[in-house]
Amino acid sequence: MSRPIPEWQYAAIVPVIAVLVIIAHSVISNNDTITAESNPSQRLTYTTSWIGNTYGPGGELPGKDKHVQLSILAMAVSPDGTVYANAPWDEAGREGGVYKNGDVLGQLDATHGWGRSGGTAIAVNDNYIYMAMKQTGRYGVGYPNSDDKWYCVRRYNRSNYKGAKFKGGNGYDNSMLIINTNQGLIRGIAADNSRLYVSDTPNNKIKVYDAQTMKPVKKWSVNQPGKLALDKTGSLWVIQNKTNKILKLNIETGKVQGKIDSVRIPTAIVVDNQNRLLVGDGGLDNQIKIFKNIDSSGNPTPDGTFGVKGGIYSGSPQEIGKIRPLHFNSITGIGVDQDNNIYVASDPSRIYAWQAGGLTVDSYKLDGTINWKLQGLLFIDIPDIDPADETVVHTKNQQFKLDYSKSSGQEWTHVAHTVNPFKYPNDKRIKKTIKHNAGAMIRRVKGRKLMFTNSMYTESAGIHVYRFNPDTDGEVAIPTASFWGSQLDYRYWQDKNGNGQEEQAEQGQYNQGQNYRAWAFWPDDDGNIWIGTSTNGIKKLSLKGFDAYGSPIYDINNQQSFDMPKEFKIIQRLEYHPKTDTMYIAGYSPTFDKRGDWGLIGNRAVKYINWSKAPQKAGEIVISYNQTSKGVRPDLPKSMAVSGDYLFVGYVDNSFEKDPNRYPKVRVYDFRTGQEIGKINPGPEVKSTTGWLDVPMALRVVRRKNGEYLLFAEEDFYAKALMYRIKMDP
Repeated sequence: MSRPIPEWQYAAIVPVIAVLVIIAHSVISNNDTITAESNPSQRLTYTTSWIGNTYGPGGELPGKDKHVQLSILAMAVSPDGTVYANAPWDEAGREGGVYKNGDVLGQLDATHGWGRSGGTAIAVNDNYIYMAMKQTGRYGVGYPNSDDKWYCVRRYNRSNYKGAKFKGGNGYDNSMLIINTNQGLIRGIAADNSRLYVSDTPNNKIKVYDAQTMKPVKKWSVNQPGKLALDKTGSLWVIQNKTNKILKLNIETGKVQGKIDSVRIPTAIVVDNQNRLLVGDGGLDNQIKIFKNIDSSGNPTPDGTFGVKGGIYSGSPQEIGKIRPLHFNSITGIGVDQDNNIYVASDPSRIYAWQAGGLTVDSYKLDGTINWKLQGLLFIDIPDIDPADETVVHTKNQQFKLDYSKSSGQEWTHVAHTVNPFKYPNDKRIKKTIKHNAGAMIRRVKGRKLMFTNSMYTESAGIHVYRFNPDTDGEVAIPTASFWGSQLDYRYWQDKNGNGQEEQAEQGQYNQGQNYRAWAFWPDDDGNIWIGTSTNGIKKLSLKGFDAYGSPIYDINNQQSFDMPKEFKIIQRLEYHPKTDTMYIAGYSPTFDKRGDWGLIGNRAVKYINWSKAPQKAGEIVISYNQTSKGVRPDLPKSMAVSGDYLFVGYVDNSFEKDPNRYPKVRVYDFRTGQEIGKINPGPEVKSTTGWLDVPMALRVVRRKNGEYLLFAEEDFYAKALMYRIKMDP
């Protein structure tokens, strides 16, 4: 590499270094080096925009410029309204984000890399920030033993966000307080200027420390302690995980003095300036429950709520999922400032097993008037345009509205969240068994809108189908079919009774025993599903029609098979367009010695016309596949998208390269000539910065009615998606 890797980024890079070193070693040893035209004439112009994050610029590594982190599972607010946030992971290293007045102030230092990551608790007093985190071993002096994990509280100075060391502190800068080793996450922290209270959840303890010296003071036994809050009269409030009770503890003795058991799923807790207890309910109510008389000898009494009961799932059936002020979606943090403003973090990833995205942070006046909003909505995601309305954009879990007259990064408005985990708990978008569900593909079939998603690990996760019924589910995408499995055992589910739930009688197996391994999945405009297997040709699952519930019916037992085209040894991607009966295939040619290229699109792309009748090759492209590129991140093609005669190829990642003309993020080819006609890189609108292309189908391209091309690209590094607006010369 041409520059050292920043310490904070090391952990994010290490897992892929090994893979890419293997890739580089394998292809460098191959004599069948294939490259495209190296200096094409540029036939396109474009501007860079983005969707899904309040701030898009990102900036030079290590990402200290503006972006809203992709998750917040804990939040603390100081009296002046500064928001301190914590999450287990942010791709750009902003596990500990700092915000104020709708702006990004920065991030807590070195929360990412060298075995460090964030957590699910945070607190602040006049001098320090106390952040729950994890530190793993294998890094030498100042770190745990090789296979150990420290679950710590790391102390930071409020003045500069740097680690605040103390005598006896652990870690490379002596700022870490070890709470337990190898036992589990810290679920709650509270602090004033004299004491620090920590929930050692796996050990069923609340541990108390001196906030200045960080020396232990006392500890109490509490079953499954979680989030913590201090009131103004000397009591500590603790959410009990699993039991969902809230206990009031005496801060001197730890004895229980009161309790609340009326909140269905308490997820956040804070005491306001009126000495009232505010509790976030992450259950069906999706609102803040308020309690008064918290300093009395008995149990507190309800004193109203903040936010609309039911959150985004409230209102008429047609309103379900719509984004509206005071309609929360899985509250993970609450704060108050000296002016009685209320701060609310909503993060569906709390219950979506890190599959979702959807973070918002809102600041409200007491009367419910919104002050400002921050959004970090996308992670491992790619947008697609609704064919019926080019201003409507879907990602796997979100819906946006575009106004093309606005400036870069301002075109989008978040209008809906399309997952309902309460009604459809088996939705593949939120299941741990389908890791990193990714992106949306929107089709209109006989007037019905369908959404298809796949995964970062497409070859095993398959493809999943959703329908929409605004009269019953508003903007929510209803699970309706899935096709997934392993190399020799593929399974399916088709909803037969319209309830969106996977039931045993609706499941089955197909192609058992065949080598069905595939990276190529494609839903065509008629709703048919095409699967390009690695070595077994192409399969087509035909859409027969729709049942009475609006669920698509696939003819599982009568799949069409197509032989492997002679131009390919292995198929990696395909797109079929029925209107023109055109098939586009990318993969490896018979003479290419494929080794070590996990999930790439291959070295060739071919366009076939008259596919369903008598296929004819109508264009071929040699894809730039740089087998001699140096450094950690070779110039290797990861994803493709097609529009007419144009092929867009996205490359794995070259963000450390300083020559974007040599190592572009996207190359554009013309099937008519086989030549590269232009290169696309993130522009100054996002400080020329983007992250890795993780998923196999990381690009979407749409040609608008006015001739402009929209190219969407995955951009996980700064919790958004890129949108290139392209004008193409004929």
